[in-house]
Amino acid sequence: MKKLKIISLILAILLTVSLAVSCSNGGNENSEQPAGESSAEPASADDSVPGESSAEEVSRGPLDHLDDLALNGETITFLVENGASNSYGSVEIMPNEERGAEIAGSVLERNNLIEEKLGCTIAEIRTDNMTAALRNAVLDIPEFDIACPYLTTGAPLIMEDLFLNLYDYDDIINFNAPYWDQNADEDLSLGGKLYMTTGDFSLLTMDVTHILIFNKNLIVSNGLESPYALVESGDWTMDKMLEMARAVTKDDDGVEGLSYKDTIGFFYNWNYANSLYIASGEKFVKKNSEGIPELAFAGEKQAAVAKKVYDIFHDDKVLYDEGFNAQAQADGFKECYAATRDRLGNDGALFVSTALIEVLNMAQYDCNFGMLITPKYSKDQDRYYTYISVIFATGVVIPASHPEPEKAALMLEALNAASTSTVKFDYYERILKLQKARDQEDSDMLDLIFSTRVYDIGSIFNWGGCRDFIAEVCNGSSFNYTSYLESSTGKMESAMQATVDYFSGD
Repeated sequence: MKKLKIISLILAILLTVSLAVSCSNGGNENSEQPAGESSAEPASADDSVPGESSAEEVSRGPLDHLDDLALNGETITFLVENGASNSYGSVEIMPNEERGAEIAGSVLERNNLIEEKLGCTIAEIRTDNMTAALRNAVLDIPEFDIACPYLTTGAPLIMEDLFLNLYDYDDIINFNAPYWDQNADEDLSLGGKLYMTTGDFSLLTMDVTHILIFNKNLIVSNGLESPYALVESGDWTMDKMLEMARAVTKDDDGVEGLSYKDTIGFFYNWNYANSLYIASGEKFVKKNSEGIPELAFAGEKQAAVAKKVYDIFHDDKVLYDEGFNAQAQADGFKECYAATRDRLGNDGALFVSTALIEVLNMAQYDCNFGMLITPKYSKDQDRYYTYISVIFATGVVIPASHPEPEKAALMLEALNAASTSTVKFDYYERILKLQKARDQEDSDMLDLIFSTRVYDIGSIFNWGGCRDFIAEVCNGSSFNYTSYLESSTGKMESAMQATVDYFSGD
Protein backbone atom coordinates (compact mmCIF):
# COMPACT_ATOMS: atom_id res chain seq x y z
CA MET A 1 0.00 0.00 0.00
CA LYS A 2 2.98 2.37 -0.02
CA LYS A 3 2.03 3.61 -3.48
CA LEU A 4 -1.11 5.11 -1.97
CA LYS A 5 0.82 7.85 -0.18
CA ILE A 6 1.68 9.76 -3.36
CA ILE A 7 -1.74 9.14 -4.86
CA SER A 8 -3.45 10.34 -1.69
CA LEU A 9 -1.41 13.54 -1.56
CA ILE A 10 -2.30 14.42 -5.16
CA LEU A 11 -5.97 13.56 -4.89
CA ALA A 12 -6.39 15.28 -1.52
CA ILE A 13 -5.61 18.55 -3.34
CA LEU A 14 -8.32 17.74 -5.87
CA LEU A 15 -10.69 16.90 -3.01
CA THR A 16 -10.04 20.29 -1.44
CA VAL A 17 -10.97 22.01 -4.72
CA SER A 18 -14.13 19.94 -5.06
CA LEU A 19 -15.32 20.63 -1.54
CA ALA A 20 -14.56 24.32 -1.78
CA VAL A 21 -16.69 24.65 -4.92
CA SER A 22 -19.56 22.40 -3.89
CA CYS A 23 -19.85 23.48 -0.26
CA SER A 24 -18.92 27.18 -0.38
CA ASN A 25 -16.47 26.64 2.48
CA GLY A 26 -18.78 24.06 4.09
CA GLY A 27 -18.33 25.37 7.64
CA ASN A 28 -14.57 24.87 7.45
CA GLU A 29 -12.69 26.29 10.41
CA ASN A 30 -10.85 28.60 8.00
CA SER A 31 -13.97 30.18 6.50
CA GLU A 32 -14.32 33.95 6.19
CA GLN A 33 -14.78 36.00 9.38
CA PRO A 34 -15.98 39.54 10.15
CA ALA A 35 -13.87 42.39 8.79
CA GLY A 36 -11.19 43.75 11.05
CA GLU A 37 -10.37 40.47 12.81
CA SER A 38 -7.30 38.34 12.38
CA SER A 39 -7.89 34.61 12.14
CA ALA A 40 -6.14 31.66 13.71
CA GLU A 41 -3.41 29.93 11.78
CA PRO A 42 -4.99 27.60 9.19
CA ALA A 43 -5.74 24.16 10.57
CA SER A 44 -5.13 22.54 7.22
CA ALA A 45 -1.90 22.30 5.29
CA ASP A 46 -3.34 24.05 2.25
CA ASP A 47 -6.90 25.32 1.99
CA SER A 48 -6.40 27.70 -0.93
CA VAL A 49 -8.49 27.28 -4.04
CA PRO A 50 -6.83 27.68 -7.48
CA GLY A 51 -8.30 30.33 -9.70
CA GLU A 52 -9.56 27.78 -12.17
CA SER A 53 -10.26 24.07 -12.03
CA SER A 54 -11.33 21.57 -14.63
CA ALA A 55 -14.73 19.91 -14.69
CA GLU A 56 -12.98 16.61 -13.99
CA GLU A 57 -11.41 18.00 -10.79
CA VAL A 58 -14.65 19.53 -9.55
CA SER A 59 -16.61 16.34 -10.09
CA ARG A 60 -14.33 14.13 -8.03
CA GLY A 61 -15.93 12.53 -4.99
CA PRO A 62 -14.50 12.55 -1.45
CA LEU A 63 -13.44 8.90 -1.69
CA ASP A 64 -12.06 8.79 -5.22
CA HIS A 65 -8.51 8.68 -3.91
CA LEU A 66 -9.33 5.23 -2.53
CA ASP A 67 -10.19 3.71 -5.94
CA ASP A 68 -7.64 0.91 -5.65
CA LEU A 69 -8.70 -0.20 -2.16
CA ALA A 70 -11.59 -2.25 -0.81
CA LEU A 71 -12.72 -4.03 2.34
CA ASN A 72 -14.39 -6.91 0.49
CA GLY A 73 -17.49 -7.45 2.57
CA GLU A 74 -15.86 -6.80 5.96
CA THR A 75 -17.80 -5.32 8.87
CA ILE A 76 -15.81 -2.53 10.50
CA THR A 77 -16.93 -1.94 14.08
CA PHE A 78 -16.40 1.22 16.10
CA LEU A 79 -16.35 1.37 19.91
CA VAL A 80 -17.98 4.67 20.90
CA GLU A 81 -18.83 6.64 24.01
CA ASN A 82 -22.43 6.08 25.07
CA GLY A 83 -22.47 9.14 27.36
CA ALA A 84 -25.27 7.87 29.59
CA SER A 85 -24.19 10.18 32.42
CA ASN A 86 -23.72 13.34 30.32
CA SER A 87 -24.88 15.14 27.18
CA TYR A 88 -21.91 13.97 25.13
CA GLY A 89 -22.81 10.56 23.75
CA SER A 90 -21.64 9.67 20.26
CA VAL A 91 -24.00 10.41 17.38
CA GLU A 92 -21.25 10.65 14.79
CA ILE A 93 -20.68 7.02 13.72
CA MET A 94 -24.14 5.49 13.34
CA PRO A 95 -27.46 7.31 12.83
CA ASN A 96 -29.02 7.88 16.24
CA GLU A 97 -32.59 9.12 16.08
CA GLU A 98 -32.90 9.25 19.86
CA ARG A 99 -29.90 11.44 20.65
CA GLY A 100 -28.90 12.91 17.30
CA ALA A 101 -31.98 13.09 15.13
CA GLU A 102 -30.95 16.37 13.49
CA ILE A 103 -27.74 14.91 12.10
CA ALA A 104 -28.82 11.27 11.60
CA GLY A 105 -29.61 11.74 7.90
CA SER A 106 -26.12 13.07 7.15
CA VAL A 107 -24.48 10.25 9.12
CA LEU A 108 -26.45 7.73 7.10
CA GLU A 109 -25.52 9.48 3.84
CA ARG A 110 -21.82 9.39 4.71
CA ASN A 111 -21.94 5.75 5.79
CA ASN A 112 -23.69 4.78 2.57
CA LEU A 113 -20.92 6.48 0.58
CA ILE A 114 -18.24 4.56 2.45
CA GLU A 115 -20.01 1.22 2.40
CA GLU A 116 -20.67 1.44 -1.34
CA LYS A 117 -17.13 2.59 -2.14
CA LEU A 118 -15.24 0.09 0.01
CA GLY A 119 -17.71 -2.80 -0.03
CA CYS A 120 -18.13 -2.99 3.72
CA THR A 121 -20.58 -2.55 6.57
CA ILE A 122 -20.17 -0.04 9.40
CA ALA A 123 -21.29 -0.99 12.90
CA GLU A 124 -20.82 0.35 16.42
CA ILE A 125 -20.66 -0.85 20.01
CA ARG A 126 -21.60 1.69 22.68
CA THR A 127 -19.93 1.71 26.09
CA ASP A 128 -20.18 3.65 29.33
CA ASN A 129 -16.77 2.36 30.46
CA MET A 130 -14.39 3.13 27.63
CA THR A 131 -11.26 2.71 29.75
CA ALA A 132 -12.12 -0.84 30.78
CA ALA A 133 -13.11 -1.76 27.22
CA LEU A 134 -9.81 -0.48 25.81
CA ARG A 135 -7.77 -2.30 28.44
CA ASN A 136 -9.64 -5.55 27.87
CA ALA A 137 -9.14 -5.28 24.11
CA VAL A 138 -5.40 -6.00 24.32
CA LEU A 139 -5.99 -9.35 26.01
CA ASP A 140 -7.33 -10.96 22.85
CA ILE A 141 -8.48 -10.10 19.34
CA PRO A 142 -10.74 -7.10 20.00
CA GLU A 143 -14.42 -7.14 19.09
CA PHE A 144 -14.00 -3.69 17.54
CA ASP A 145 -11.66 -2.30 14.88
CA ILE A 146 -11.53 1.36 15.91
CA ALA A 147 -12.31 3.11 19.18
CA CYS A 148 -13.49 6.70 19.58
CA PRO A 149 -12.67 7.62 23.19
CA TYR A 150 -12.87 11.10 24.63
CA LEU A 151 -9.41 12.60 24.09
CA THR A 152 -8.90 12.93 27.84
CA THR A 153 -9.82 9.27 28.32
CA GLY A 154 -7.51 8.01 25.59
CA ALA A 155 -4.44 10.15 26.29
CA PRO A 156 -3.34 8.57 29.60
CA LEU A 157 -3.92 5.08 28.18
CA ILE A 158 -1.32 5.59 25.45
CA MET A 159 1.47 4.68 27.85
CA GLU A 160 -0.23 1.36 28.62
CA ASP A 161 0.64 0.19 25.07
CA LEU A 162 -3.02 -0.05 24.14
CA PHE A 163 -2.87 1.68 20.74
CA LEU A 164 -0.94 1.51 17.50
CA ASN A 165 1.13 4.39 16.14
CA LEU A 166 -1.08 5.88 13.44
CA TYR A 167 1.93 7.30 11.59
CA ASP A 168 2.89 3.71 10.74
CA TYR A 169 -0.08 3.76 8.34
CA ASP A 170 0.55 7.09 6.65
CA ASP A 171 0.63 5.27 3.33
CA ILE A 172 -3.13 4.85 3.84
CA ILE A 173 -4.04 7.79 6.06
CA ASN A 174 -3.36 11.15 4.42
CA PHE A 175 -2.69 13.28 7.51
CA ASN A 176 -1.93 16.31 5.32
CA ALA A 177 -5.48 16.40 3.99
CA PRO A 178 -7.80 19.11 5.39
CA TYR A 179 -10.25 16.59 6.82
CA TRP A 180 -7.66 15.56 9.41
CA ASP A 181 -7.18 18.04 12.25
CA GLN A 182 -3.57 19.21 11.97
CA ASN A 183 -3.85 21.17 15.22
CA ALA A 184 -4.76 17.98 17.06
CA ASP A 185 -1.98 16.07 15.29
CA GLU A 186 0.52 18.70 16.43
CA ASP A 187 -0.59 18.55 20.05
CA LEU A 188 -1.01 14.77 20.28
CA SER A 189 2.20 13.75 18.51
CA LEU A 190 5.57 13.46 20.21
CA GLY A 191 8.82 11.98 18.95
CA GLY A 192 7.36 11.36 15.50
CA LYS A 193 4.57 9.17 16.90
CA LEU A 194 0.81 9.68 16.93
CA TYR A 195 -1.38 7.20 18.78
CA MET A 196 -4.62 9.19 18.80
CA THR A 197 -6.02 12.07 16.79
CA THR A 198 -9.28 13.49 15.46
CA GLY A 199 -10.77 14.94 12.31
CA ASP A 200 -13.93 16.01 10.50
CA PHE A 201 -15.93 12.99 11.68
CA SER A 202 -15.92 14.29 15.27
CA LEU A 203 -19.05 16.29 15.98
CA LEU A 204 -18.24 16.20 19.68
CA THR A 205 -15.02 18.11 19.04
CA MET A 206 -17.21 20.89 17.65
CA ASP A 207 -19.83 20.50 20.38
CA VAL A 208 -17.34 21.20 23.19
CA THR A 209 -16.18 24.54 21.78
CA HIS A 210 -16.58 27.12 24.57
CA ILE A 211 -18.65 30.22 23.83
CA LEU A 212 -20.90 32.79 25.48
CA ILE A 213 -24.58 33.14 24.73
CA PHE A 214 -26.19 36.50 25.44
CA ASN A 215 -29.64 38.06 25.64
CA LYS A 216 -30.15 40.73 22.99
CA ASN A 217 -33.24 42.17 24.69
CA LEU A 218 -31.20 43.03 27.79
CA ILE A 219 -28.56 44.69 25.64
CA VAL A 220 -31.21 47.03 24.22
CA SER A 221 -33.19 47.64 27.43
CA ASN A 222 -30.02 48.53 29.33
CA GLY A 223 -28.65 50.78 26.59
CA LEU A 224 -25.47 48.71 26.17
CA GLU A 225 -23.07 48.59 23.24
CA SER A 226 -23.52 45.88 20.64
CA PRO A 227 -21.27 42.93 21.53
CA TYR A 228 -20.93 42.19 17.81
CA ALA A 229 -19.57 45.68 17.18
CA LEU A 230 -17.18 45.35 20.12
CA VAL A 231 -15.84 42.07 18.75
CA GLU A 232 -15.34 43.51 15.29
CA SER A 233 -13.54 46.60 16.59
CA GLY A 234 -11.29 44.51 18.83
CA ASP A 235 -12.70 46.09 22.00
CA TRP A 236 -14.41 42.95 23.29
CA THR A 237 -12.33 42.35 26.42
CA MET A 238 -12.77 40.75 29.83
CA ASP A 239 -13.10 44.19 31.41
CA LYS A 240 -15.83 45.18 28.96
CA MET A 241 -17.72 41.95 29.58
CA LEU A 242 -17.65 42.53 33.36
CA GLU A 243 -18.65 46.19 32.96
CA MET A 244 -21.71 45.18 30.94
CA ALA A 245 -22.59 42.36 33.31
CA ARG A 246 -22.46 44.65 36.34
CA ALA A 247 -24.78 47.12 34.62
CA VAL A 248 -27.46 44.45 34.22
CA THR A 249 -27.37 42.53 37.51
CA LYS A 250 -30.31 43.35 39.80
CA ASP A 251 -31.62 41.81 43.01
CA ASP A 252 -35.21 41.76 41.78
CA ASP A 253 -36.77 38.44 42.82
CA GLY A 254 -38.19 39.82 46.06
CA VAL A 255 -35.75 37.92 48.25
CA GLU A 256 -32.77 39.75 49.71
CA GLY A 257 -29.41 38.64 48.29
CA LEU A 258 -28.45 37.54 44.82
CA SER A 259 -29.65 34.14 43.63
CA TYR A 260 -30.01 32.57 40.22
CA LYS A 261 -33.65 33.76 40.18
CA ASP A 262 -32.54 37.41 40.07
CA THR A 263 -31.47 39.22 36.89
CA ILE A 264 -27.81 38.24 36.53
CA GLY A 265 -25.28 39.87 34.22
CA PHE A 266 -22.96 36.88 33.96
CA PHE A 267 -23.43 33.22 34.85
CA TYR A 268 -20.10 31.39 34.71
CA ASN A 269 -19.20 27.75 35.15
CA TRP A 270 -16.08 26.43 36.88
CA ASN A 271 -14.32 25.36 33.68
CA TYR A 272 -14.82 28.73 31.97
CA ALA A 273 -11.75 29.97 33.85
CA ASN A 274 -9.73 27.88 31.40
CA SER A 275 -11.50 29.50 28.44
CA LEU A 276 -10.74 33.01 29.66
CA TYR A 277 -7.10 32.12 30.34
CA ILE A 278 -6.62 30.52 26.91
CA ALA A 279 -8.47 33.48 25.34
CA SER A 280 -5.60 35.70 26.49
CA GLY A 281 -3.22 33.81 24.21
CA GLU A 282 -1.59 31.95 27.09
CA LYS A 283 -1.25 28.17 27.26
CA PHE A 284 -1.07 25.51 29.95
CA VAL A 285 1.71 23.68 28.11
CA LYS A 286 3.79 24.66 25.08
CA LYS A 287 6.19 22.67 22.93
CA ASN A 288 9.74 23.99 22.74
CA SER A 289 11.81 24.26 19.57
CA GLU A 290 12.58 20.55 19.78
CA GLY A 291 8.91 19.61 20.08
CA ILE A 292 9.13 18.73 23.77
CA PRO A 293 6.24 19.92 25.98
CA GLU A 294 7.00 22.34 28.79
CA LEU A 295 4.79 23.97 31.43
CA ALA A 296 3.82 27.52 30.47
CA PHE A 297 2.32 28.88 33.71
CA ALA A 298 5.37 30.77 34.99
CA GLY A 299 5.59 34.50 34.25
CA GLU A 300 4.15 37.90 35.13
CA LYS A 301 1.70 37.90 32.23
CA GLN A 302 0.35 34.48 33.14
CA ALA A 303 -0.18 35.49 36.77
CA ALA A 304 -1.83 38.76 35.69
CA VAL A 305 -4.28 36.96 33.43
CA ALA A 306 -5.17 34.52 36.18
CA LYS A 307 -5.70 37.40 38.60
CA LYS A 308 -8.09 39.14 36.20
CA VAL A 309 -10.11 35.95 35.81
CA TYR A 310 -10.10 35.48 39.58
CA ASP A 311 -11.38 39.03 40.08
CA ILE A 312 -14.19 38.52 37.55
CA PHE A 313 -15.25 35.29 39.21
CA HIS A 314 -15.30 36.92 42.64
CA ASP A 315 -17.17 40.05 41.60
CA ASP A 316 -20.35 40.55 43.60
CA LYS A 317 -22.46 41.04 40.46
CA VAL A 318 -21.78 37.68 38.79
CA LEU A 319 -22.92 34.19 39.78
CA TYR A 320 -21.15 30.82 39.87
CA ASP A 321 -23.26 28.07 38.29
CA GLU A 322 -22.15 25.13 40.38
CA GLY A 323 -22.77 27.14 43.54
CA PHE A 324 -26.55 26.83 43.11
CA ASN A 325 -26.72 23.38 41.55
CA ALA A 326 -28.57 21.81 44.49
CA GLN A 327 -31.15 24.61 44.53
CA ALA A 328 -31.67 24.37 40.77
CA GLN A 329 -32.26 20.64 41.01
CA ALA A 330 -34.66 21.16 43.91
CA ASP A 331 -36.54 23.59 41.68
CA GLY A 332 -36.95 20.94 38.99
CA PHE A 333 -34.01 21.60 36.66
CA LYS A 334 -31.72 18.80 35.54
CA GLU A 335 -28.74 20.81 36.83
CA CYS A 336 -27.50 24.36 37.26
CA TYR A 337 -26.60 24.77 33.59
CA ALA A 338 -30.19 24.15 32.52
CA ALA A 339 -31.25 26.78 35.05
CA THR A 340 -28.88 29.38 33.59
CA ARG A 341 -30.18 28.75 30.07
CA ASP A 342 -33.70 29.13 31.41
CA ARG A 343 -32.86 32.47 32.98
CA LEU A 344 -31.33 33.73 29.73
CA GLY A 345 -34.26 32.36 27.76
CA ASN A 346 -36.64 34.32 29.98
CA ASP A 347 -34.70 37.60 29.91
CA GLY A 348 -33.18 36.95 33.33
CA ALA A 349 -29.51 36.76 32.30
CA LEU A 350 -27.22 38.75 30.01
CA PHE A 351 -24.20 36.45 29.51
CA VAL A 352 -24.00 32.69 30.09
CA SER A 353 -20.81 30.69 29.55
CA THR A 354 -21.47 27.38 27.86
CA ALA A 355 -20.38 24.86 25.25
CA LEU A 356 -21.69 25.02 21.71
CA ILE A 357 -23.77 21.87 22.18
CA GLU A 358 -26.01 23.72 24.63
CA VAL A 359 -27.07 26.20 21.93
CA LEU A 360 -29.15 23.35 20.53
CA ASN A 361 -31.09 23.34 23.81
CA MET A 362 -32.15 26.97 23.39
CA ALA A 363 -34.74 25.97 20.79
CA GLN A 364 -37.38 25.62 23.52
CA TYR A 365 -37.20 29.35 24.30
CA ASP A 366 -38.77 32.16 22.31
CA CYS A 367 -35.78 34.28 23.14
CA ASN A 368 -33.76 36.84 21.21
CA PHE A 369 -30.31 35.45 21.98
CA GLY A 370 -26.96 35.50 20.25
CA MET A 371 -23.58 33.77 20.34
CA LEU A 372 -20.31 35.41 21.31
CA ILE A 373 -16.64 34.56 21.27
CA THR A 374 -14.79 34.55 24.59
CA PRO A 375 -13.35 38.04 25.20
CA LYS A 376 -9.70 39.00 24.91
CA TYR A 377 -7.54 39.82 27.92
CA SER A 378 -6.86 43.37 26.66
CA LYS A 379 -7.49 45.59 23.64
CA ASP A 380 -3.90 45.39 22.43
CA GLN A 381 -4.12 41.60 22.03
CA ASP A 382 -3.79 40.94 18.31
CA ARG A 383 -6.48 38.24 17.98
CA TYR A 384 -9.12 36.15 19.72
CA TYR A 385 -8.66 32.57 20.90
CA THR A 386 -11.43 30.02 21.43
CA TYR A 387 -10.85 27.12 23.82
CA ILE A 388 -11.82 23.59 22.83
CA SER A 389 -12.76 22.01 26.15
CA VAL A 390 -11.46 18.58 25.24
CA ILE A 391 -12.90 16.61 28.16
CA PHE A 392 -15.67 15.27 25.92
CA ALA A 393 -14.04 15.74 22.50
CA THR A 394 -13.65 12.44 20.66
CA GLY A 395 -10.58 11.00 18.99
CA VAL A 396 -9.77 7.80 17.14
CA VAL A 397 -7.40 4.95 18.03
CA ILE A 398 -6.60 1.51 16.62
CA PRO A 399 -6.22 -1.18 19.31
CA ALA A 400 -2.72 -2.62 19.55
CA SER A 401 -4.01 -6.18 19.26
CA HIS A 402 -5.81 -5.62 15.94
CA PRO A 403 -4.78 -8.45 13.59
CA GLU A 404 -5.30 -6.40 10.40
CA PRO A 405 -4.74 -2.73 11.30
CA GLU A 406 -4.48 -1.68 7.64
CA LYS A 407 -8.24 -2.26 7.33
CA ALA A 408 -8.91 -0.02 10.31
CA ALA A 409 -6.60 2.63 8.87
CA LEU A 410 -8.45 2.53 5.55
CA MET A 411 -11.77 3.04 7.34
CA LEU A 412 -10.35 5.99 9.30
CA GLU A 413 -9.22 7.67 6.09
CA ALA A 414 -12.59 7.08 4.44
CA LEU A 415 -14.54 8.18 7.52
CA ASN A 416 -12.89 11.57 7.73
CA ALA A 417 -12.71 12.19 3.98
CA ALA A 418 -16.42 11.49 3.56
CA SER A 419 -17.47 13.48 6.65
CA THR A 420 -16.45 16.92 5.40
CA SER A 421 -19.19 17.36 2.81
CA THR A 422 -21.82 15.40 4.71
CA VAL A 423 -21.79 15.30 8.50
CA LYS A 424 -19.58 18.31 9.19
CA PHE A 425 -21.18 20.48 6.54
CA ASP A 426 -24.70 19.63 7.68
CA TYR A 427 -23.90 20.23 11.36
CA TYR A 428 -22.24 23.58 10.76
CA GLU A 429 -24.12 25.10 7.84
CA ARG A 430 -27.62 23.75 8.34
CA ILE A 431 -28.00 23.07 12.05
CA LEU A 432 -25.83 25.79 13.58
CA LYS A 433 -25.93 28.58 11.00
CA LEU A 434 -29.37 28.18 9.43
CA GLN A 435 -31.33 26.89 12.42
CA LYS A 436 -29.59 28.34 15.47
CA ALA A 437 -27.91 31.53 14.24
CA ARG A 438 -30.60 34.22 14.40
CA ASP A 439 -29.04 36.65 11.91
CA GLN A 440 -25.99 37.33 9.77
CA GLU A 441 -24.08 38.72 12.75
CA ASP A 442 -24.52 35.42 14.55
CA SER A 443 -23.46 33.51 11.44
CA ASP A 444 -20.32 35.64 11.11
CA MET A 445 -19.63 35.14 14.81
CA LEU A 446 -19.71 31.38 14.36
CA ASP A 447 -17.17 31.68 11.56
CA LEU A 448 -14.89 33.69 13.82
CA ILE A 449 -15.32 31.25 16.70
CA PHE A 450 -14.41 28.27 14.52
CA SER A 451 -11.49 30.01 12.85
CA THR A 452 -9.90 30.77 16.24
CA ARG A 453 -10.32 27.41 17.99
CA VAL A 454 -7.23 26.05 19.76
CA TYR A 455 -6.25 22.89 21.60
CA ASP A 456 -3.87 22.75 24.52
CA ILE A 457 -1.76 19.63 24.89
CA GLY A 458 -1.83 20.09 28.66
CA SER A 459 -5.62 19.96 28.73
CA ILE A 460 -5.57 16.69 26.78
CA PHE A 461 -2.95 14.84 28.84
CA ASN A 462 -3.67 16.70 32.11
CA TRP A 463 -0.19 15.97 33.47
CA GLY A 464 -0.29 16.23 37.24
CA GLY A 465 -3.60 18.10 37.07
CA CYS A 466 -2.27 20.89 34.83
CA ARG A 467 -5.61 21.19 33.03
CA ASP A 468 -7.32 22.14 36.29
CA PHE A 469 -4.61 24.42 37.68
CA ILE A 470 -6.06 27.70 36.39
CA ALA A 471 -9.65 26.79 37.24
CA GLU A 472 -8.65 25.80 40.77
CA VAL A 473 -6.78 29.07 41.31
CA CYS A 474 -9.52 31.26 39.85
CA ASN A 475 -12.36 29.53 41.67
CA GLY A 476 -10.51 29.38 45.00
CA SER A 477 -11.37 31.42 48.07
CA SER A 478 -8.10 33.38 47.86
CA PHE A 479 -5.65 34.16 45.06
CA ASN A 480 -2.56 32.01 45.60
CA TYR A 481 -1.17 31.66 42.07
CA THR A 482 2.54 31.73 42.84
CA SER A 483 2.52 29.46 45.88
CA TYR A 484 0.13 26.97 44.27
CA LEU A 485 2.28 26.84 41.13
CA GLU A 486 5.40 26.23 43.20
CA SER A 487 3.73 23.34 45.04
CA SER A 488 2.24 21.83 41.87
CA THR A 489 5.11 22.13 39.37
CA GLY A 490 6.95 19.01 40.53
CA LYS A 491 4.07 16.58 40.00
CA MET A 492 3.14 18.19 36.67
CA GLU A 493 6.66 17.96 35.29
CA SER A 494 7.14 14.40 36.56
CA ALA A 495 3.98 13.19 34.83
CA MET A 496 4.91 15.06 31.66
CA GLN A 497 8.39 13.56 31.60
CA ALA A 498 6.95 10.04 31.83
CA THR A 499 4.96 10.70 28.65
CA VAL A 500 7.97 12.20 26.88
CA ASP A 501 10.04 9.17 27.82
CA TYR A 502 7.38 6.83 26.43
CA PHE A 503 7.14 8.60 23.10
CA SER A 504 10.92 8.75 22.88
CA GLY A 505 11.30 4.98 23.29
CA ASP A 506 11.62 2.49 20.47
